[in-house]
Amino acid sequence: MANARRRKNFLSSITVDGRKLTEESEIKEGVVNAFQNILAEKGGWRPSISGLPFSSLDSVQAGLLEDVFSVEEIQAAVFGLNGDKAPGPDGFTLAFWQFCWDIVKHEVMGFFAEFHSSGRFERSLNSTFIVLIPKKGGTDDLKDFRPISLVGSLYKILAKVLANRLKRVVGNVISNSQHAFVEGRQILDAVLIANEALDSRLKSAKGGIICKMDIEKAYDHVNWDFLLAILDKMGFGTRWVNWMRWCISSIRFSILLNGSPVGFFQSSRGLRQGDPLSPFLFILAMEALSSILKRALQGGFLEGFMAGGRGGEGVVVSHLLFADDTLVFCDASKVHVEVLSWAFMWFEAISGLKINLHKSELIPVGVVPNFEDLARALGCKVGSLPSCYLGLPLGAAFKSSRVWDVVEERFQKRLALWKRQYLSKGGRLTLVKSTLSSLPIYFMSLFIIPRKVSLRLEKIQRDFLWGGGASQSKPHLVNWSIVCMEKKDGGLGIRNLSKLNKALLGKWCWRFASEQDSLWKQVIVRKFGEEDGGWCSGDSRESHGVGLWKAIRKGWMEFSKRVAFKVGDGSRVRFWKDRLYYLASSKDAWVAQLWDQSGSLGYWNPVFTRLNNDWEMEEVETFFSRLHGHALRRGIEDVMSWRASKKDLFTVKSFFSSLTPCIGREFPSNLVWNPWVPKKVSFFAWEAIWGRILTMDQLKRRGWALPSRCYLCKADEESANHVLIHCPKAAMIWHLIFALFGVHWVLPNSIKETILGWNGTFVGKKRKKAWNAAPLCLFWTLWNERNRRIFEDTELADQAILRPFLYMFLDWVRVHVNRASWSIFDFIDWLGCK
Repeated sequence: MANARRRKNFLSSITVDGRKLTEESEIKEGVVNAFQNILAEKGGWRPSISGLPFSSLDSVQAGLLEDVFSVEEIQAAVFGLNGDKAPGPDGFTLAFWQFCWDIVKHEVMGFFAEFHSSGRFERSLNSTFIVLIPKKGGTDDLKDFRPISLVGSLYKILAKVLANRLKRVVGNVISNSQHAFVEGRQILDAVLIANEALDSRLKSAKGGIICKMDIEKAYDHVNWDFLLAILDKMGFGTRWVNWMRWCISSIRFSILLNGSPVGFFQSSRGLRQGDPLSPFLFILAMEALSSILKRALQGGFLEGFMAGGRGGEGVVVSHLLFADDTLVFCDASKVHVEVLSWAFMWFEAISGLKINLHKSELIPVGVVPNFEDLARALGCKVGSLPSCYLGLPLGAAFKSSRVWDVVEERFQKRLALWKRQYLSKGGRLTLVKSTLSSLPIYFMSLFIIPRKVSLRLEKIQRDFLWGGGASQSKPHLVNWSIVCMEKKDGGLGIRNLSKLNKALLGKWCWRFASEQDSLWKQVIVRKFGEEDGGWCSGDSRESHGVGLWKAIRKGWMEFSKRVAFKVGDGSRVRFWKDRLYYLASSKDAWVAQLWDQSGSLGYWNPVFTRLNNDWEMEEVETFFSRLHGHALRRGIEDVMSWRASKKDLFTVKSFFSSLTPCIGREFPSNLVWNPWVPKKVSFFAWEAIWGRILTMDQLKRRGWALPSRCYLCKADEESANHVLIHCPKAAMIWHLIFALFGVHWVLPNSIKETILGWNGTFVGKKRKKAWNAAPLCLFWTLWNERNRRIFEDTELADQAILRPFLYMFLDWVRVHVNRASWSIFDFIDWLGCK
């Protein structure tokens, strides 16, 4: 397999600047020269950024970045990195540092102490390999390869520590228009805002344009002096700025071509893809573009889209950024397009980052009569709605099933690769759960999946799981509703797409109640208002348009059944939620309104519409006794808690589980899905417990005219319980198992009862897992022998059937007890020992 992968990745030719290179020496020279050119600063004067406004850190935040490095934060960084990533020039993976941490810890701390005091480290530690990863299959143009940097392991630890520090403060200087690499902001926020702003613009019947920008060689062209000037302007300390200067300027590159390093050169601009610091430094650089666009907006040179609100209020959305994926919203006027063009040129002049207008798009919103002239003035391509932003639809009708065509295409592409391979049902189950069920999650996190789409996608999963497809049909042995149950309830744990969709969208309801100042919430609040104390948005009876929130808001009722409130000052929680509600004089009163702060402690003062009757006094006393132990806490906000989770915090998993209540059915899931047992065998055992393996009685139920005779004993009718439990051939292996473990057992009538009662407490802890695996090994042995007799017309003698059972059982056990040299006699002795 390794050789096949090496042959596939071998670069026999490459096109550089339109010239195809085939000779090995030409390829090496051409690629190295190309990267030297890409990573070399061209020189010349660049405008100052002194006139641009930026948010800045306070002195405390800047000081924390420059604190002495602690053992705890370095250790957290070491063990927070993936140990299996490809190593850099030093040849050490992070797994080495993790495994040997107690040995190398003191030397690493010395390295950090020296860096803290001097601001430098040996240049050789920052040597870097560039690996060329193709963006698409079958390409040979250098432009279609993504350069990923493999940095040295010790530098990577340092960069991770610095990145962890930077991550904690970067949100204070990055504007709310940027959504990448900032804690609390998510990629979906930008897509939601874009669709809601577009929806408002379309409903206003006013034309507009959206510019989708593409930045050429985004990471590779960042000017270092510009980046360091931004850090200085944002209030980062001198020591931190010098640290960043050394980290980005002490690099030496070699290119890995066909497994061998070529060239050794220094760069004078750019950031590395693969350096933990690069994402954060890049969004700091992109803040300059955001600042330019905001200045143009404030000066009246540009006008963004108003995310329409109630009472004429709204939020102006002029641009959205996710790393280098940028949208700009403005009026459809030639003046605004010219301003936009000037803004792009100024940004290139100060940063070195060039807008690739040939790949950028201008999209009309509403009626734009002079649109082609505007696109020509900007010099970019003409686009149209619906479009795509960050891999999700922009401006598409949310109910349209065509939105999901791309997801179905991804399903089919994956299946096309897998159908060429022979896969067991256990392997198919793994692929369905790890890949097919996960493919639509990104879409389902923002869009409501139409029922017909979910049924279509689930049918693709069903057909693949049971081995069928478009051109062939294989029996689906167990009902899909059972398949989608949790494993502990007898299912396979495949997630129902409609319920998963509800759980994913429920996260928006939780975030709306929990977050305060995020841009997406500002847009929703201004557009729809707030209800229920601000825990959820207002409802809207307007047409859906291309907005997404109205559909998400419909899930609030289901979501709210699982929330509770922790009362602080009581200003956002309703008081009356019991039977005395009907006697309340103010039925919608907030908790805070019924608390009288008179006196030193304060007291409850609920007001009723009439005096209480004698038969109501006991309930009233209970009511006031419960209130007596609680008091409002001034200055502390009310908090929503999630009742479906032990920690009171929302998770998609807990919401999904609550949508699929526990059935309480007994099922031996721990024994069936034993980690000592191959997945294909566990899957077969699961089918057998449900009585759905294709024995003769099952085939007759499905319309096959066959003799219902057991092919093992050739006497009784064949059923799952007979073949695996009561057949004389089965009894022979059962007796062997009992003899090996030295136990006596009376087998129940059914497979399910047998496995449910398969208690291994009396065989000792040491052998319990082997005991639990034994019946599954027996099932698989008997089924293989049964199929051999039917399809190959050969059979093993009675005693010979025991041999494959014993050797298969031995293979399963010795892998997990680390006894590779065991003979069959060693194994039998081990099973018999107490």
